[in-house]
Order: sequence, then structure tokens, then C-alpha cells
Amino acid sequence: MATSSIYDLPAHPPPPGVSAQIGHAPNRNSTTVGVISLCLILSTIGVALRVYARFFVLRKVQLQDYLMLLSFSLYVTFNGLYLNLVHSPGWFVHIWDLTLGEFVDFLHYGVVATSVFLGFYIPIKSAILLEWLSLFVPGGSRRSIFFWSCHLILWANLLFCAAELFLVNLACTPAEYAWNRTIKGHCAIDTGYTSLSSSIFAFVTDALIFFVPQRIIWTLNMTWRRKLGVSVVFALGLAACTASLIRLYYTVQRNQGYDLSYRLSSVQLTAVGEGAAALLVFCVPATPKAVAAIRESRLGKSLLPWSSLVSIIRRHHTPQASQESSQHGDTAPYTTLVEKTVGNNQRWQGGISSESDLIPLSTIPSAKMKQNHVDMNAM
Repeated sequence: MATSSIYDLPAHPPPPGVSAQIGHAPNRNSTTVGVISLCLILSTIGVALRVYARFFVLRKVQLQDYLMLLSFSLYVTFNGLYLNLVHSPGWFVHIWDLTLGEFVDFLHYGVVATSVFLGFYIPIKSAILLEWLSLFVPGGSRRSIFFWSCHLILWANLLFCAAELFLVNLACTPAEYAWNRTIKGHCAIDTGYTSLSSSIFAFVTDALIFFVPQRIIWTLNMTWRRKLGVSVVFALGLAACTASLIRLYYTVQRNQGYDLSYRLSSVQLTAVGEGAAALLVFCVPATPKAVAAIRESRLGKSLLPWSSLVSIIRRHHTPQASQESSQHGDTAPYTTLVEKTVGNNQRWQGGISSESDLIPLSTIPSAKMKQNHVDMNAM
């Protein structure tokens, strides 16, 4: 084991004409904390609404809901690891502004967080694909290209992430050598290439998950406006694709220079956004059920006078829009609330931006029910 004095030395000499600022290096900690906090807030709201809709409103919990909870716990975990970097050594700090000890700590957090992130990707992408299957192929009623595509992506993601976890943690002997090169050891493979392959695979699977359901959505017998409304919900997948593409770009940049602490900060921060987008892709379609139920709860009814006042004001200032809406008889999604009573139990079939409003079963011809059936109560 190296002596403690080694860890007080600079991690890397500064480039020509640049002075090291060890101990008071500039950083972007405040920006990073803001981004992580925003992603945690949005994902927490999405998960909470999904849990409320599935566990308390519909009372229909499926495997993907438990996978979501597992994913969310892992997401919070690796964000907690990243927040610890704010204290030492900091975010977006150049390697020549760090001591060797600080750089070793930074890499250690990075290796652990990468393992947690790979673990996060297994259940969240599995949950999204299982949700697609339960929504568009209920009960596995039709072994279509869509069905097999979802299964192919699901199992490929599981096997790839498991292999990456194995390589990240067992590539070096001893394992500590992966983040601490002051000790004796060796690595069987370059972990930089595993990071690059992971980024490429993440982008490809995110793109496939977004595009696979689009064909079914646009072949449903619905108005163009309703199809667009559904596509907007699923278009959250574009955010995940964008984040994974940016992460791929920064991963390539990271492998082309020695300033690892600065370049890895970009990779890690885009991973935070990518994870939040994946959670929202899964949770947002179930949000309308929760919103409709909340509006009909005691809290929602207590706010009803205020919402009515806002509606009156809006109608007063936009009479032309109200007349056009009534003349065309076409309402946008997220506008109706239908209560259906079965025995002594109430089931909210519609509601503000309810799933049945987004993809109403009545719009699907009976001749195509088996082909295009969508079980919106599975949301």
C-alpha cells in the first residue's frame, strides 16, 4: 500500500501556462446540485403518481410496478453517491487541481455509481417494455413483430447490463486497482471501452423503445389529434434518447484526453438526466388516473371553487376559442371525467387526461380489436 504522502501530491501536472489550484479549485457544484435536485423531484413526483394510480385507485399492481420501485430506489442511491462528490473533490474540477487522494476518491465513487446505474437500467427498461406489452398486447394475445421486438430488447438489455456489471467489477485484480493505480495490480480489459460500449447500447435501446410502439399508435382508429396526444406522452422517450446520445458524446470525449475528473463529470451528470427520463417514460402514462382521482378527492373538491373561477376567467377572455370548440365538437385529451358505479364501488373510467381519454377503446373497430386492442386499465 502506498504511503499517505503520495496521496497529497498533485494527481497530474497542469498543462503549459496553467497553474494548479489545489484546495481552492473552481467547480460547478451549484449547477450540478440543481440538476440532480430537479431530476430527483420530477422522478419522485412521477413515481408517486404512478404508485397512487396503481396501488390505490386502480388497485391493479403488476410486475412492472415493483420493478419501477426497485429502479427508483437504485436511482436515488446513485444520485446520493453523486451528491457526495460535491463535498470532495467537487464536480467539473480539472485533474491538475486535485490531489492524488481526491482523484482516487472521485474514481471510486464513479465505479460504484456505474455499477448501481447498470443495475438501475435492468429493471427500468424491463418495466417499460412489460408495460408496452400489457398495454398493446394484453395477455400475449398476439405474437406479432411488436411482441417479439419487446422481448428481444428486454432480454438483450438484461444480458448486456449483467455482463457489463461483471466486467466493471471484475476487470481488475485486485478490484481496488480499477480506481486506485497507486497499488500493485492489473486490468484484463480497458474499462474505458466498457463505458463506451455501455453508452452505445443505452442509446440504441432507448431509440428502439421509443420507436417500437409508434407504428401501433398511429394505426389505431383515432382522430389525428388523439394520436398526436398519445405520441406526445410516449415522446418523453426522446428525452431519454437525447440524454443517452449526449452521454455517448461525452464518453467518446473522455477517452480522448487525460482530464478524467472533468470529462467524467459530464458523463455522470447526463446519466442522471437519462435515468430521470426513463422513469418518467414509465410513470407519465399513468399520471392521468392519479390526477383524475385527486380532483375527485376531498382535497380536489376543496379546490374546485378556485378552479371554477379560473375557468370562468379563461372563458371570458377567450370566447372565440370556446365557440370553436363547441362548434367542432372535438375536445382535446385531458378534458373529461366519467364516473362509473359498479355495485358499491366507484371506478373512474375517464377523468382529466385519463388513459381511456388518450386511447379510447370505442375508437377501435371491432374487426381490429384483437390486432389493436389496448387495455388502458393496465396503465
